[in-house]
Amino acid sequence: MWRSLTFRHLAALGVAAVAIEAALSAATPNRRSRDRVIAHIAPALLPPLAHLLALIIGVALIVLVPRLWRGTSTAVPLAIAGLVALAVLNIVKGLDWDEALLDLSFAGLLAAGRRAFPLGCRNRPRLAVVGAALAAWALTYCALLVDPLTSDRGHTLKHALHTSLAHARLDRAWPVIIEALIASAVAISLVAIRSLLQPIAAANSHTDEQFRAAREIVASHGEDSLSPFILRPDKAFHFAAGGVLAYRVVGEIAVVSGDPVAPPGVEARVLKSFVQFAHRRGWRIVVWGASDRRVEMYRTLGLHALRAGEEAFVQPATFTLQGRRVRKLRQSVHRLGRRGWHITAVGGGELDPELLTEIAAVETRWRSQRRRILGFAMGMGPFLPAPRDEDLFVLARAPEGDLRAVMVFAGHCGKLSLESMRRVGDTPNGLNEAMICHALALAREHQVPEVSLNYAGLGHLFREEEARGRTSRQLARALFGLLGWRFQMARLVRFDNKFQPEWRGRFLIYESLAGLPHAVIRVLQVEGYLPQRTAPRLPVLRRPRSAALPQTDVAA
Repeated sequence: MWRSLTFRHLAALGVAAVAIEAALSAATPNRRSRDRVIAHIAPALLPPLAHLLALIIGVALIVLVPRLWRGTSTAVPLAIAGLVALAVLNIVKGLDWDEALLDLSFAGLLAAGRRAFPLGCRNRPRLAVVGAALAAWALTYCALLVDPLTSDRGHTLKHALHTSLAHARLDRAWPVIIEALIASAVAISLVAIRSLLQPIAAANSHTDEQFRAAREIVASHGEDSLSPFILRPDKAFHFAAGGVLAYRVVGEIAVVSGDPVAPPGVEARVLKSFVQFAHRRGWRIVVWGASDRRVEMYRTLGLHALRAGEEAFVQPATFTLQGRRVRKLRQSVHRLGRRGWHITAVGGGELDPELLTEIAAVETRWRSQRRRILGFAMGMGPFLPAPRDEDLFVLARAPEGDLRAVMVFAGHCGKLSLESMRRVGDTPNGLNEAMICHALALAREHQVPEVSLNYAGLGHLFREEEARGRTSRQLARALFGLLGWRFQMARLVRFDNKFQPEWRGRFLIYESLAGLPHAVIRVLQVEGYLPQRTAPRLPVLRRPRSAALPQTDVAA
């Protein structure tokens, strides 16, 4: 893969150099000795026309360079055709044999290495842009037809036209108008070529039928703690080999949400199928939140892995509020009880209409207080789009009885994964900790083997036991000093450590080192840390249909 990437980038840079040189050569006059030779073998209008066409093709090749750099396959034959035409024009306009030979060499190089350009595209320009280009060229053609009339006074109609133009002082400006029309037509044509090479737009959503199919796969094979979050409403699904993965396309990059969910042994087939699917549409891919169990699978497919953080999880069977190490948690639970706060837990199938209304009110109020909403790979949006029996809702009520906080745990294959925490109004310190402790106690009662708390981006750099040596610790602290104000990574790690969790790595999977910065930006956009051009709209909470987990009512 690295050889194809290197060839592609070198080829793009070479075409850029040739295109710039061709444009500069076309914009400068020929040598006088060559002009005299050309004058004897070619019509007088041919060399100037060749100069103009060479300039246009040079600019068109510059437009193609970004797509060659990315690896768009359709850009290759266009670039080859442009280079061949440029070679002919270089000979016609000034007998530039050396430039023509260089053009043909690059054309042959592109033809030989066309397999290094795997990405597809729309393969058809936008009709509105094509129509505008045709209109611009039509106006240019009409202007060129009118131009002889303005200089010919032999006939009355032509003389009247010329007189009118002269009176309006357009006779001197007419050549400038023609040049402006030609420039406009060329510019719009280049925009049309660019639209031809654009990737295919993604819907970034799924149908109800796809949702039901993906939900069945998650219910059967969603062992990973991020598996239930692929059902988020603003993700599209890709099905293959009995499995599914979820993704969202932002800026020509498909951000895959966690590992593929599939029967054991076929995860690689699902991912390989999606890579081919994405490349045909002109997308690069990045996998966000990949588990450490699948790193080798990604590498065998030619992808690269970068450890991007850690996920904290707790085994309820071993969790306890006894002992000095968890005294702060124990104090939080007791404090809330003394203040009259009441914590309950209810299964997703037990949400009655009245409770749904209360939860929706908390959600609406919570969102109204925030300018941006974070979460993608480990978040479901405005609560689960269709709560299932195995999902768990932890509710905290103030002494007055009104609902002040809601915590949602997504169920998957007998496990729980913390999805969202919502608090509104005045709430005491330690409320989130007490709600998690309540969920862990209920999980232990129902023999849930694992509860995932959250994913701490770059958390492995913050935890002192992972920062080996003084220098590593200082570099980690410097990085958190630069980024911590926005991402609150240290605060999240400290919160997780209160529950004495175990940690497992999460990875960013990317295609090439050159595309890594772009991939990181797209991940930050889908997670909500950076703005997107079009923010996704998420649906409101829908009422569930069945019940399973029993409701508990335990005072905090």
